[in-house]
Amino acid sequence: MTLRSVLREAWRNASTGTARCGTLALVLMVLVLTTLGAEISTVAAAERQATEFRAAGASILTISAPGRVDAARCESLRDLPGVHTAGALTVRPDESVAAVALTGAPMPAADASPGFPAVVGATTDGGPGLILTDDAAATLGLGLGDRLSATTGSSRLAGTYTYPRDGRRDGYGYLAVSVTGYRAPFDECWVEAWPMTTDLNPLLFTVLRPGGGVDDVPQVQQLNSTLGSGLDGFGLFHERATRFGGLLVGLVAVVVALVAVRARRVELATALHDGMRRRDLWTIVLLESALWAAPAVAVGTAFSLTWFGRDGDLLVGTVLGARVVLSVLAGSATGVAVALATTHEKDLFAYAKDR
Repeated sequence: MTLRSVLREAWRNASTGTARCGTLALVLMVLVLTTLGAEISTVAAAERQATEFRAAGASILTISAPGRVDAARCESLRDLPGVHTAGALTVRPDESVAAVALTGAPMPAADASPGFPAVVGATTDGGPGLILTDDAAATLGLGLGDRLSATTGSSRLAGTYTYPRDGRRDGYGYLAVSVTGYRAPFDECWVEAWPMTTDLNPLLFTVLRPGGGVDDVPQVQQLNSTLGSGLDGFGLFHERATRFGGLLVGLVAVVVALVAVRARRVELATALHDGMRRRDLWTIVLLESALWAAPAVAVGTAFSLTWFGRDGDLLVGTVLGARVVLSVLAGSATGVAVALATTHEKDLFAYAKDR
């Protein structure tokens, strides 16, 4: 048969319903969307859990040793794998900043190294001045760049950060932070690392300067421990219940394709009996299979990319979608190939008898 004849025959079988393309496409689309829905929902839930863990400050570790923290060493921890930000902090207990508009609620004053604002996710304008929490700035009616009139003088609002009461250590919700240099010793070093690892704990002690008495034991703490001491994101992903979804849907696709082609064994054996070459028959059936597999592939790919493209990692969506889609393609091709390979002209009368 010529290529034109092969294409015409495949299209005729598809358009007349002989190849059951519509039914098979619908079955595969349901399989793909169900599998992808379960897989993506599970992965998205794990991502949300990780996001909430970090947003709550649970991925921030602190080491406290009054007057012994070296700010430069503290911030050098950013060079370690997995460490995103690090900064030093000292709260001056005997000093405060009292706004003229709210003298009855003075804010504890604190000094911080240049890297500290990033640890608490502060939004800054890059200029000098104080960094306050969002709540404090809202209470005083201040925006970035505004002047804060205090009893001790006027200061500029250079940044704000969020410090909700969600289980984090108390005492930092209304700090007035001044970013200073690295020279003076600090009291604490804050480090945000993700994914969390216990390997970081002993390295925190490298930020300390020599000194301290026998009873002066540095304290390592998690800023917010209400969500647990750690979150194994790697384990959540690799041990998820839906990780075998792609394999399962691929096996189902094998069965669907095998049954669909075997159901036409009388028609296919008759074509061979009438003189059609086996390679032409294979080409026609594979073209028909492509017609009912393509919609499932297109819908599955679009579904995964749309989901993760909206509010997630597009690469993750691509990988998850590809695993399911390629498994369906491989399963469908395998089922068709097995069905065709086991269909023989010599068994035509047996097929007709069993029909």
